[in-house]
Amino acid sequence: MTNNSLNSFITDIKLALDATSIIAVTDNTGKIIYVNEKFCAISKYKADELLGKDHRILNSGYHAKEFFANLYKTISSGQVWTGEIRNKAKDGTFYWVHTQIVPFLNKHGKPYQYVTIRNDITDRKMTEENLRQTLEQLAETNKELADIKYALDSSSILAMTNEKGIITYVNDTFCEISKYSREELIGEDHGKLNSNYHPREFFKNMWSTIGRGEIWKGEVKNIAKDGKEYWVDTTIVPFLNEKGKPYQYVAIRNDITDRKKVEEMVLRSEKLSLIGELAAGVAHEIRNPLTSLKGYTEFLQDDTEEEEKKQYFDILLEEIERINFIVEEFMLLAKPKVLQFSNKNILSIINQTITFLQTEAKYKKVTIISDFKLEEAIVKCDENQLKQVFLNMIKNGIEAMPDGGKLHIKVRTVDQFVEVEFKDEGIGIPKEKLKMLGEPFYSTKEKGNGLGLMVSYKIIHDHKGEVTVDSAEGKGTTFKISLPVVG
Repeated sequence: MTNNSLNSFITDIKLALDATSIIAVTDNTGKIIYVNEKFCAISKYKADELLGKDHRILNSGYHAKEFFANLYKTISSGQVWTGEIRNKAKDGTFYWVHTQIVPFLNKHGKPYQYVTIRNDITDRKMTEENLRQTLEQLAETNKELADIKYALDSSSILAMTNEKGIITYVNDTFCEISKYSREELIGEDHGKLNSNYHPREFFKNMWSTIGRGEIWKGEVKNIAKDGKEYWVDTTIVPFLNEKGKPYQYVAIRNDITDRKKVEEMVLRSEKLSLIGELAAGVAHEIRNPLTSLKGYTEFLQDDTEEEEKKQYFDILLEEIERINFIVEEFMLLAKPKVLQFSNKNILSIINQTITFLQTEAKYKKVTIISDFKLEEAIVKCDENQLKQVFLNMIKNGIEAMPDGGKLHIKVRTVDQFVEVEFKDEGIGIPKEKLKMLGEPFYSTKEKGNGLGLMVSYKIIHDHKGEVTVDSAEGKGTTFKISLPVVG
C-alpha cells in the first residue's frame, strides 16, 4: 500500500470514527495527544484542557484501583481492552461509556500509542439500574413494570425467556434485526440466531453467570434469517423468585454492527502497515541470495548426467520457485504498483482470466461455468490488478477440488454495484476458520501462505469494493466481490 493510499485509508477511518464515536488517542505513557469533538462535548472540557493530561482527569472514583490496574496490564501487553467506565465531566455530572482501547504496536511488538473508541451508554445504564431497582422492589405494581417494558421497547432490542431459555416475548426491533417473525421466534431458544462465531465456553460462562442470578454483559455476533451477520451489545437481567432463583430473563440489546466494522478496519490497517514494513526488508534480503542459489543449482544440474541427481535438482528448483513466488507477493505488499484507473467492462476482464486458466482447469478436471446476467458492467479499475484478484479466486477454486468438479462464476448487478461470485464444489471451510481468511500467513491449503488472498482483499478495498466469503463443510465455498459500477 503506498503512503498516499494508506494516508487516505486512515483518513477515511478517522472520519468514520469521528462521526460515530467518542475518540481519544494517547501516547505510550497515557498522555492524551488527540480528542475529537464528541469527546469534548460529553466531558465538558475543551481540547486544550485535555491535551497533555491523562484520563485521570475524568476519574469518577467509582471503579476500584484493581479495575484500572487490569486495564493497563491488558493494553500494555498489546491486547485490546473492552469494558464499561463511569467518568466525571468538568461540571461534576457523571456519564457512562462503553470503551474499547486498541494498542498500536511498533516493530518490536510494544505499544507506542493507544486509540480509545467510546460510545455513550449513560441512558442504557440508567435503564439497567431502574430495572434492577424494580426487581428488588417486590411490591411494585404491574403498571410500573408495563411502563419499564414500554421504555425498553422504544429504545432497545428486547427479548424475554423462561428459566430454560425458551423465548416468551420479543419486541418489533428484535424481529426487524433478526428478520424472523414473532411467530417464528416464540417457543424457540436463542440457538436459532447462533452464528457459530463464539466458542461453547462463551455461552457456558454466560449461562453460569445468569443462573446465579447475576447480570451478564457482553458483545454477541448473531446471524439473521437471511444469513446476514450482526453484532449486538447485550445485557441479560435475571428475574428472581422468592427463593432467589431465576424464573425468567430479560435480554436488552443494542445494534453495534457498524462500530464493529470500523474497529475491524482499524485493526486491518495496522496489520497491513506492519506487514508492509516487514515485506520491504525480508523481500530485499531474500531476493539477492535466491537469484544466486537458483543460478548455481541450474549450473550443477546441467553439469550432471546422473538421472537421480537431476531429479533432486528439479525438486530444488521447484522449491526455489516457490520461495520466489512468496517473495513476489511480499513485494506487492512492500511496494505496490501505482494504480492506473480507467473505465473497463468487468466481463471482458473475467473472460480473459478464464481463458488464461482454462487449460489448467481442464487438466485438473474442473469445469468453469459462466453465468452472466448482463451484457456489460463498466467499473473504474486498474485492469491488471483486477485480473490478479480474479486469477487468485479462480485458482483457489480449482485447487479446492483436487478430484475435479464445477466452478460457477456468476455476475449480476445489485443497486449501484456489480457482484462477481466464485462458487466451488470443494470440501468447504469450517466456520471457525472463515474469520481467519485474509490474515497474513494463514491458509487452508497445505502449501499456502495467505498472502495471495490478503493482496486480493487489499486490491478490492483500493477499488472501494468489498469481499465476502461463505462456506459449508462438504458443500464448497463461495467468494463474492462487490464493486461500484460507473454511471
